[in-house]
Amino acid sequence: MASPELPETSLDRITLEMTSTLDLGAVLESITRGLVDDFGVALARVWLAEPGDGVLHLRASSGLSTRIDGTYARVPIGSRKIGRIAETREPLATNDVANDDRIADQAWARANGLVSFAGWPLTVRGSLQGVLATFARRPLAEHERARMSLFARQAAIAIENARLFAKVGMLEERLRAENAYLRSEVAGEDADAATMLGQCDGMSATLAEVRKVAPTTTTVLVQGETGTGKELVARALHELGSRRSGPLVRVNCAALTPSLVESELFGHEKGAFTGAVQRRLGRFELADGGTLLLDEVGELPLELQPKLLRVLQEQEFERLGGTRPVRVDVRIVSSTNRDLAKAVEEGRFRQDLFFRLAVFTVRVPPLRERRSDCATLAVAFVRQHARRLGKPLTGIAPRAMDRLLAYSWPGNVRELANVIERAAIVSTGTVLGENDLPPLAGPAVGVADSGATGPAAEGTLESIERAHILKVLERTGWVIEGKSGAATTLGVAPSTLRSRMTQLGIRRS
Repeated sequence: MASPELPETSLDRITLEMTSTLDLGAVLESITRGLVDDFGVALARVWLAEPGDGVLHLRASSGLSTRIDGTYARVPIGSRKIGRIAETREPLATNDVANDDRIADQAWARANGLVSFAGWPLTVRGSLQGVLATFARRPLAEHERARMSLFARQAAIAIENARLFAKVGMLEERLRAENAYLRSEVAGEDADAATMLGQCDGMSATLAEVRKVAPTTTTVLVQGETGTGKELVARALHELGSRRSGPLVRVNCAALTPSLVESELFGHEKGAFTGAVQRRLGRFELADGGTLLLDEVGELPLELQPKLLRVLQEQEFERLGGTRPVRVDVRIVSSTNRDLAKAVEEGRFRQDLFFRLAVFTVRVPPLRERRSDCATLAVAFVRQHARRLGKPLTGIAPRAMDRLLAYSWPGNVRELANVIERAAIVSTGTVLGENDLPPLAGPAVGVADSGATGPAAEGTLESIERAHILKVLERTGWVIEGKSGAATTLGVAPSTLRSRMTQLGIRRS
């Protein structure tokens, strides 16, 4: 005896419900839950296709199994019955699942008393949105399948509308996040193109390496001491590459606490943790189509490194508190002042992540190896700060230049820029004089190698360090944090500087 047919109004009600919202999750829930509750199928599922992915992702399931992370969570297009429906764009149906060779899981179907299977491609104007599939414990009549085919077309339109609405919302959210990010970058910008000036062999070799690798999409690791201009090298890699029309987004791994790094990189959903009052895009999403600079990547917490490795390999991640993967197309450039190979040996950095980041390595030489560039950089900084301050400075007096060239610059180019800025502020002439320069503490160039004697070479290493820290603190007005603080000039974290001051007995009188 044939099973009673359901009234046609059941599909009409489901259609009305799924088209009354633009929330994708609600649309998918209306489709699968409505087919189970109202149309009487035993299992209803929807897979969605992502452009250029080649894989169908299970996004909604109601009935026998509501899991969306099992065997059928990801189905390659062309594989299994679901993948074939997507590939051929043709429906597939049978009222004899127990004996139909197209149904791979016949034993499971018999165990659950399933009689019929029907699947439809979800397409809109030739664009594949996904696949809708159902199992039922009764045969589906021909006219029911015909109505279901029409329903699948309407479902595809509802899904496309919801996805477009979500995309518009994401674009608006991304624009807001990008604006906030750019405002913070402009407010905190302390680098200048002058840092990339230089004709010495070391810097010329660095720039040659940059020009070679920039046009590719290869992952690049920029190595160098603090203050050498690693970020500017990363900017050059971006501007000379094919992604220059996309964003360049920077995240300072050393400036974030371990609990915030994951949210900063991958973003979070509303309610993911206390204080997460709304969804927030991470730096990976902001950098989609462009370049992401992982500054001081050696400071990345060990527990987060496997997640970063996965994103590098698959270009896919989940927001904190989220359940759906987010796909991005990002080029990774990382920088560090640490010896990552040594960190790998000590177990503080994953070896596989190191190899993935260091596909191509660019070394930025310290200023002490760029002696011939010191004068060029100093003059460039004088002109830069003269423009900013509105002063008539045009150059540097010979004796002042001699002092600059005789200094070892442990803080590298950043320290040179800060010294010139301070001198430009106090200068009253048209050239920067010797008296305009602050005290330059520390050994002169060549002292350690030549065995020279005198004030610069006398005393223990601890006393020299103490004197240098004191000079920097006096020069910065005992300001420790911030871009003009002593910690930045010395190239250390504020907490590290405070700890060292306590050990050396340094206190402000």
